[in-house]
Amino acid sequence: MMLYTPFKPMEPVMASGVPPASDLLYQVKWDGVRMLAHVGHGKIMLHNRKLRQRTGHYPELSRLGQLLQGEAILDGEIVALKDGRPSFPLILERDLIGGSGEPDPGKVRQRARQIPVFYMVFDLIYHNGRDLTALPLYQRQALLAEILPKDEAVQTVENFADGEALFAAVSENKMEGIVAKEPSSLYQRGKKNAAWKKIKVRQRQLVAIGGYTVKDGQINALLAGAYHQGQLIYVGRVATGLSGQDIRELTPFLKETLQTAPPFVNASPARDKAWVEPRLVALIDFQEWTEDLRMRQPVIKGFTKDRPEDCVLQ
Repeated sequence: MMLYTPFKPMEPVMASGVPPASDLLYQVKWDGVRMLAHVGHGKIMLHNRKLRQRTGHYPELSRLGQLLQGEAILDGEIVALKDGRPSFPLILERDLIGGSGEPDPGKVRQRARQIPVFYMVFDLIYHNGRDLTALPLYQRQALLAEILPKDEAVQTVENFADGEALFAAVSENKMEGIVAKEPSSLYQRGKKNAAWKKIKVRQRQLVAIGGYTVKDGQINALLAGAYHQGQLIYVGRVATGLSGQDIRELTPFLKETLQTAPPFVNASPARDKAWVEPRLVALIDFQEWTEDLRMRQPVIKGFTKDRPEDCVLQ
């Protein structure tokens, strides 16, 4: 392992419930952007799990060069808060500046004032020329605690002993989930390993229906959107949970509200799609947001009397 050479991080596997083992440690799964930070010689480099450079996106994290003495590679999540909770749509406003190219420094500074970020560090995998991936997690964490001082914007992720209680707390606070880790686990770069397990809280989102898809002459899925910064953005196609009775009852209403233009600002091409005025509101249960702000594994839980403008990204 070499400092300033990007690599893919270790990933947890999905678990359906909280593992009951008494010797595991449990951490909050922060809903942000996974980020590795290389620090040393008065320089920092940030890159994400796809090996894309992100140093210019988060200039406030240059403070890592002052916080840490010597060389280090940290692993963690960069998060942005909305109403005291991590917001994935909000952190994407920072992370996607500039698209696939270099971000505009002026826009980065503006967004940094509007959307402060926090780096939640949970692992140390290199220190002063030493590759720590062959050390057990509890030793890496002990060394991390020694070298990373307390700071408002850069924080060490806390360990908890009671996984069920932690999962109940993050569920109540509508956070993403938790991660269960074996204290003896080694760090396996670029691999998923069952020594780390993620347990997700299913999320919910009100959406405005702005279209539908058709198969064999019948509606088979709804096209959902939510408002972000005053614009209706497309967040996914939803079919699971849409019953035959729903289709029969909704078809006349949706056909009455047909329009030629898509209501979404980021609509994809209209093949096999019909656009409608976004009057109908549905409650969607889904696993998580993808990096392009789509709902993963969405399920329709029902239709509501909420106003379309109440469908705001959480």
